Amino acid sequence: MKAESVRDHFRVQVPAYAGLMRRLIPFYDEQRDLMLALIPFERSGSLRVLDLGCGPGLLASGILAAFPDARLTLFDLTAEMIEACGSRFDGSDRITYQVGDFRTDDFGTGYDVILASLSLHHLALSERPAFFGRVFRSLTPGGHLIAAEVIVDESPEVRERQYELWRRHMNAQGEDGNAWYQKHLAKDHPVEISALLRMLSVAGFVSTGCFWRHLNFAIISGCRAAV
Repeated sequence: MKAESVRDHFRVQVPAYAGLMRRLIPFYDEQRDLMLALIPFERSGSLRVLDLGCGPGLLASGILAAFPDARLTLFDLTAEMIEACGSRFDGSDRITYQVGDFRTDDFGTGYDVILASLSLHHLALSERPAFFGRVFRSLTPGGHLIAAEVIVDESPEVRERQYELWRRHMNAQGEDGNAWYQKHLAKDHPVEISALLRMLSVAGFVSTGCFWRHLNFAIISGCRAAV
């Protein structure tokens, strides 16, 4: 999906983003909680954290609360999301903001943790190997990538059953499940977990694994080995 189409998609969602995501994504809040729990550093540590596709700052809020000495870089494609973060955090000196396209724009180096919550599925399959290489080089030795991903099952039959259950979930939350499913097919590039983990390994990550999965959603992680 082209960057401008993604920007337009999210610009209109800024005011009601959190509520919409809870209606569309099963266990949306629990996914963020698990991502925080997977950060393998002391709570008192002075971490450098990059949040790729930060949205309005929901995950960042948890990081700031759990890691009082952490410093965050919040990176998003849309200025509107970054402005929402600025309003949420009211000028905190622990946060740096950057508007950009993580497919092409530099997002810096020297991070202990890189988080991506439901944002990497906008990358085409052909873009992912080079992207994971950039993420690997942006981490410090011992640093971790933790990502909540939109995925697909290796089995077409299982995939269809999972999509049907996802549509039912959205319908039960008052959304048009089929309409959102069609948007997903048009704009997203989900990948099998096995393929994701292979790409992480090729990029240099160790201790790669899937730590949670429900229907077509998963949380994966990988580490840059300590020197």
